[in-house]
Amino acid sequence: MKYTRELARIKAVKKHYEYAHYGRPTQRPTPVSFDQWFLQGTRKYEAKGAEFELIESGMVKIQWPGKVAMLGTVKDFRREYESDYLRQPITA
Repeated sequence: MKYTRELARIKAVKKHYEYAHYGRPTQRPTPVSFDQWFLQGTRKYEAKGAEFELIESGMVKIQWPGKVAMLGTVKDFRREYESDYLRQPITA
């Protein structure tokens, strides 16, 4: 079958309807592992001035200049990874 301008226009209208009502199809980027996610996050905040210290009992000490140190557990970070990072909406 030979495409004519009218068939091309109809196809374009159908695609427009599909995109307008259902969105464009996207591929979700492959999520990184927890270790890689944690390392990227620490590097990002170290560049902004924070200091991280991994304490042997599974605690992470975060020190911002001029502020009180915060403590968090590795379990807290894993929970954040699973609940926030892995469940992010798909963005194009």
